[in-house]
Amino acid sequence: MKLVIENAVLLVTQRLDLEPLRLGHADEMAAVLADVRLHTFIGGSPPDADQLREQYRRQVVGRSPDGTQRWLNWIVRRREDGAAVGYVQATVTHGSAGEVAWVVGTAHQGAGYAREAARTMVAWLREQGVKELLAYIHPGNAASEAVAGAVGLAPTDRVVDGEVCWRSPDSDRACDAGGREGGSP
Repeated sequence: MKLVIENAVLLVTQRLDLEPLRLGHADEMAAVLADVRLHTFIGGSPPDADQLREQYRRQVVGRSPDGTQRWLNWIVRRREDGAAVGYVQATVTHGSAGEVAWVVGTAHQGAGYAREAARTMVAWLREQGVKELLAYIHPGNAASEAVAGAVGLAPTDRVVDGEVCWRSPDSDRACDAGGREGGSP
């Protein structure tokens, strides 16, 4: 089966809106991602709005230059007050396989937003025909490990770039570094 996902669409949960990424999200997301403690597990350092705009400019294209990857990125917005709280993303490759990730800003952690948003994204991906899922999680990031478990992923013994590969149980896809650069805001 050839998988065809053209673009991210608005996804809605009980408390959250998952908005497809736009360049205009850069300013508010710079504030969400500004806490240096957040980068303990996701790496790097807090980006400023100009850096995010440049990154988002590449990502909103929605596909890798060679067309083999679909980049699907959503900003997670709390509906009650309209505040951006993080992002979720998927890089779909290999026909019906995808890599997923989630980040919630430090000030918004502990409220279940990552779990709620990731579950909704994964359900949508499955509706689109994505069968096999991977996630890469820094060892010791218990919150992300819990989210991975909640979306049906299990840890493997494979470590890639210092992160443990988590995989859907029905997947025989190898854990490797392929596809990891495109979707990540």
